Amino acid sequence: MKISNTAPLHLSNQEVLTHFLNLKEDNDALVQSINLQKARDKAFAKKKYPLERDNPEDDDPSLLEPLSAEEERKLNIAERRGMSDELIWVQNEVINFLCQPYNPTSRQTADGVARLADELQDHQLTKAEVLQITNLAPTEVVELYAIIEEPDTRYYPDASAKLEEIATQIKTTLLPVPPPELAQWTGHGAGGETQGYEHGYVEQDEMEMAAMGMDDQEYVFEGGRGGEGGVDDEQDESMD
Repeated sequence: MKISNTAPLHLSNQEVLTHFLNLKEDNDALVQSINLQKARDKAFAKKKYPLERDNPEDDDPSLLEPLSAEEERKLNIAERRGMSDELIWVQNEVINFLCQPYNPTSRQTADGVARLADELQDHQLTKAEVLQITNLAPTEVVELYAIIEEPDTRYYPDASAKLEEIATQIKTTLLPVPPPELAQWTGHGAGGETQGYEHGYVEQDEMEMAAMGMDDQEYVFEGGRGGEGGVDDEQDESMD
């Protein structure tokens, strides 16, 4: 076993999104191969053991056509590998999160992120600050104050001008809208408005609330049903 002393490399959100989009493309092709193999097996079984209730019009003759050796090998590999529902769920959740309106990742490109990371080297920033700026892509000076440590001291005497320069560089690397290939995740160009989710808020329907027993929750007030008195209120008897 070889132990590596190389420091781990940190990925930007745009690189993570690109990886999961490529993973989704591979998984979609894998699912198609699995479904095709199942359909072919079913078609050959129906041909070999026909049933009276089978309707010949529902059969697809193309499923019975021979495949090349490469296509046959591809379908066999896909059938052996199978597909994990958990992997598909994680994949879709990551893509959906990174494409939300509050994330600028869907409006970033690989070239833009690389150019921004290179330009930020001129501002004496730490690696952690460069990564945060690349991921959050703040376009306002006040947002940069929350990321860069002690900017007034580091960029004395005119920190505002330096931060405005950084914000301008960030704006030039962002697309006006997400690309069309992300329409199903962002809602742009999909014929409908984008529905985002607020941080810390998850909507629950009435059935979920009922299942949790929220509708039947009973509140108890100190001091009787009249609502007089509170938890910390002292009774007259305690003063005697």
